Amino acid sequence: MTPASFLTLPASKPDPIFAAAKAAKAAGPQAINGTIGVYMDEDGKPMVFPSVRSALEDIAKELTRRSYSYPALTGLAEYRTSVHHLLFGDSAPLIASIASTGGTGGVSLNIRLAKLMDPAITLILPTPAWANHAPLCRSAGITTVEVPYLEDGLPSVRGVMDALQRTAGNCCVLLQVGCHNPLGLDLSTAQWNEVLAAMAKKRAIAILDFAYQGFGGTPDEDAAPVRLFAQSDVLTLITWSASKNHSIYSERTGLACAVVPDEKTRIEVEAHYSTLTRGIHSAAATFGQSVVARVQSTHRDQWLKDVAGAREMLEKKRAVLKETLPASFRKAIDGHGMFAMLPLSEEQVDRLATDEKVFMTRDGRINIAGIPLKRMEELAEKIQKCAR
Repeated sequence: MTPASFLTLPASKPDPIFAAAKAAKAAGPQAINGTIGVYMDEDGKPMVFPSVRSALEDIAKELTRRSYSYPALTGLAEYRTSVHHLLFGDSAPLIASIASTGGTGGVSLNIRLAKLMDPAITLILPTPAWANHAPLCRSAGITTVEVPYLEDGLPSVRGVMDALQRTAGNCCVLLQVGCHNPLGLDLSTAQWNEVLAAMAKKRAIAILDFAYQGFGGTPDEDAAPVRLFAQSDVLTLITWSASKNHSIYSERTGLACAVVPDEKTRIEVEAHYSTLTRGIHSAAATFGQSVVARVQSTHRDQWLKDVAGAREMLEKKRAVLKETLPASFRKAIDGHGMFAMLPLSEEQVDRLATDEKVFMTRDGRINIAGIPLKRMEELAEKIQKCAR
């Protein structure tokens, strides 16, 4: 038997998004960096919303009086209440929830919770998906079936519907709510209703990943699919992230929650959430939770202006690309949020990086929010040059 050592480790694969971001950084300040999903200002620096800066100033005055003891496993109560209100408005259903380490931690917890309900459950994953969805499914050990999200370049629920019919046992469906990553192309209201009806008939579990609230429409408009499912008979698990819409990426602040029928179930589900998170990293860090709670309680009006400004800027950037790129790019650009997946081959993406210092992931995903408006025409020209 060969003794275990570092040499027996299997070859690792770098994360494609972080690998592209590393290459962009090495290319210098003149590179056009459309890799990692961070909203940048016109100077190429990570945007921090004015509402968040105001909240940070408030909190800074309280740091010497702040408790630094271990937090509850579920997180700060005022934070969770704030996010419940963002998700459901004034008429929130009964919710079991736990603070998570960003949206990533929230998705992981909800996948694992679904697997606890049935170890043999099958997860249906529409693809292309966020690059970390499949790895999170693998790490949870859940059986996963990938289905196509696009049909003729547009969002479709056909793949999910077919998989629901084919799957013999219990199943759950992982769906992105608004500002799809990597495509930026979202399901229509009619499609949401169609897939909801099919899931209700199958008694499938919904896992909704909601990472960009306020970047596609108003926060309430973006939350419409979440509220639709919450009012249905479908067992619904939701993941929410503060990274983008509160510009606190480094604080890793998210939430996992479940719509529950009664108080007894709420207590039981939160106990399972707590057990799951305890076995991974114990409690999520609380500083970002404090920021979100303060923004929503004291600086909400400014925050609404902040996300509206971000949304309008994204629309302006897309408009420039629509005006300057060929018609063959239109479907890819005609979406919402931070991302688009351009119809480029891996060779064309590589040539953009090597010859033009334009960086995106090799599948053509580009973070529009990471590129200044003043450089969008330049970006379009470089893309056309390498796409010929």
